[in-house]
Amino acid sequence: MSNRTIDLELTRAELEVRELEARLRVVPMNDAQLAHALETALAKKRQRLEKLRSQHQN
Repeated sequence: MSNRTIDLELTRAELEVRELEARLRVVPMNDAQLAHALETALAKKRQRLEKLRSQHQN
């Protein structure tokens, strides 16, 4: 995989994490199901981002 592809994938992953963080900040207080789903998705996106970062550094 070329560096350019990795850079683009890393940038997209960072954007996805930021978008989920923003969504989580505006979840209605009474919507625990949505908050939980967003927290789960955010954890998975953060794991993916860390994996991509470690691949990018090597």
